[in-house]
Amino acid sequence: MTNNKLALTGVFAALLAVNVPANAEESFSGIEEILVTATKRTQNLQDISVSMTALSGDKIDAFGFEDTRDIFSQIPNVSSNEGSFSADITIRGNSTLNPTLAGEDNVALYFDEVYRPAAFYGGGVLMDVERAEVLRGPQGTLFGRNSTAGLVHFISRKPTEEQEGYLNFEYGSYGTNIVETAISGPISDQVRGRLALKYHEDDGFQDNQGPAGGKLGVTDRIMGRAHLDIDINDDMNLLLTLEASDADDIGKAFNYWGLLDPQTYEVCDAKRVLASQCVGGGALFGLTEFSDPNPDVTKPYTEHDPSAGDGRYTLETETVIAKLTWQLNNDMELVSISALDSLDRYFNPDEDGTAVGMFGLYQYNDTYTVDADQFSQEFHLSGGDEGRNWLVGVFYLDDDRSSTSGVAGYEWGVDENPDTMANIDTKSYAVFGEVNRTLSDTMSMVAGFRYTDEEKKVQLTTQGLPGADRLTSENLSGKLGLEWRPRDEMMIYTTLSTGFRSGNFNSDLLFGDLSAMTSVDPEEVTAFELGSKSTLMDGRLQLNAALFYQEVSDKQGITYDSNVAAPVSRLISLGDADIYGVELELLAVPTDNLELSLGIGWLDSEISADAGYVIYSADGDARALDGSELGSPDLMVNGVVSYNIPLNDGAVVTLQTDFSYHSEGVGTGGNEYNYSEAKTLVNARVFWVSASEKWEVQAYVKNVFETEYIDNTYGIADIDYVYGNMGMPRWAGIKVGMNF
Repeated sequence: MTNNKLALTGVFAALLAVNVPANAEESFSGIEEILVTATKRTQNLQDISVSMTALSGDKIDAFGFEDTRDIFSQIPNVSSNEGSFSADITIRGNSTLNPTLAGEDNVALYFDEVYRPAAFYGGGVLMDVERAEVLRGPQGTLFGRNSTAGLVHFISRKPTEEQEGYLNFEYGSYGTNIVETAISGPISDQVRGRLALKYHEDDGFQDNQGPAGGKLGVTDRIMGRAHLDIDINDDMNLLLTLEASDADDIGKAFNYWGLLDPQTYEVCDAKRVLASQCVGGGALFGLTEFSDPNPDVTKPYTEHDPSAGDGRYTLETETVIAKLTWQLNNDMELVSISALDSLDRYFNPDEDGTAVGMFGLYQYNDTYTVDADQFSQEFHLSGGDEGRNWLVGVFYLDDDRSSTSGVAGYEWGVDENPDTMANIDTKSYAVFGEVNRTLSDTMSMVAGFRYTDEEKKVQLTTQGLPGADRLTSENLSGKLGLEWRPRDEMMIYTTLSTGFRSGNFNSDLLFGDLSAMTSVDPEEVTAFELGSKSTLMDGRLQLNAALFYQEVSDKQGITYDSNVAAPVSRLISLGDADIYGVELELLAVPTDNLELSLGIGWLDSEISADAGYVIYSADGDARALDGSELGSPDLMVNGVVSYNIPLNDGAVVTLQTDFSYHSEGVGTGGNEYNYSEAKTLVNARVFWVSASEKWEVQAYVKNVFETEYIDNTYGIADIDYVYGNMGMPRWAGIKVGMNF
């Protein structure tokens, strides 16, 4: 073990031992209690033996988060890229590595207690949010499949007993206009309702430098949600939810880095490529090159003509949820959650990242579609008495997804669109349970299980050739943990848990090669965690820490067989992986007007694979997977400083700044061409809230120092470029809100 690892372990051990006595200070109500539903019952965040972060709706508003992926900047060991058409979430370094259109990631995504991974993709609209919960580590017992890395749960605000509402207007850089409103209250003695609407548009932050010109990176989204909360009788409640969204964006275009030496046309090393010192193969024919020595996220080059509909990114979703809660007696509750979810998605990226194309000959003008329909049903029964809480349940999922993928003109201008059409049908059944039992005055135990039986079928055609496959799997996931409370405001816990990620098919862009229609069995994880949650200094300090180790088996991943016409992907089991790391979260209120928070996440990973398992980087070299890392940043730091200034008229001005730091990331196998640059981002906000709290005005600047960084790049052997995304530019604005 290196000195750094020893030091981090020592710091963690010291944190576990911290026991600061209460001070006799002025009266202080304590840090705001956050109630979460990570165990499918309402508990204080500090009482749950899971490493997790929860952000209240007020905190989300204070950060100015508009997109579901925005929240990850303030959560240690969690990241999401700023990709043009995907936004893969990575928790504790366990990357997805195979984001196929009809596949499923290893982070489970829930919206209002319903599993809805297809609704995320490149992010989604945050509207009228009560809370966001991010659970790190496998959640295989209560939440089940595809939660091997962790879980993200967004919970909306529900109808209220008293009438309330708000109306917010926001104007910002690049013509940003956002309007959000909600109204809530009683309709009758037994019925309450809530209606929320949001519209978000901007003019686009990218000026296309290609021949067609026009604006790219354009946002045009609308979303609505209605809740109806009905008391059927004194013991039974029905919550009905109807939600719909429509995004008609023009996507963020890729940036481009030439791969060839401008003199010899040999492949450059990764550092020269990412420093924009190399060119694309069009230089062989004297074509104009767009390998800018100073790449700028606001000035991409593409042959797309946005005025003609090129580069569109559309996403339509519709969701209906019925949650029935029946209080059987004082100690027992039955909950039924039924949900229908549908999604239609279309996106058209320019994956060669230039107006010239690969070698000046091949335009990667891709088109992808997804049509998904999902039904899920869950029943769970919970109860408890003094010293014991328990929950048992059953779950059913029927998911039907159709996708198309194609590249117009990839081979001498021949239109092969769509190239591959696929349908994947998934049926999954599960039974689960968990119990938390007191063993002594200071010790308790938690134990859980989940049995899953699943079947997936795929039918596809690629360039007219039909193919089909079927996967069946059974899994028993478990959790066993101990919780020790040496004092009322401190818990030390240890857990051993397992989980699995469903098997998947390779079903995108097969280019007529049925041998590329590969499949993989489930990916499994076993995780050990040692953690501590403490409230100190008379409630003015919360300190949570976790030390973890994860063993991932049969890690799923994509490799490529490359040639000039079409690089064909293959989905394989890369091998196994060991991941270990540390997390620390601190929240302090030193004075009544000052709040500080700090998050630190550090991890390390190593893949164990057969010696013959290699990946090919953009320079054509075979890179061994064995001994390499999974490629996530190994250090993440985030923090917030918020200071309130009371005014004489009772109003309050708040000054807030937040920051996030991510170390650099290098692709699996040590592939430096697949890269994310180290970055530190700083945001600033000023709030004014009236004495009556009816009016609020905010002014903000995101990316205050206009930091330029490479968010992600990707390169494939035998092509002449690396493509990817630069980070978002500085963004400023003002927001006015009214509560009623």
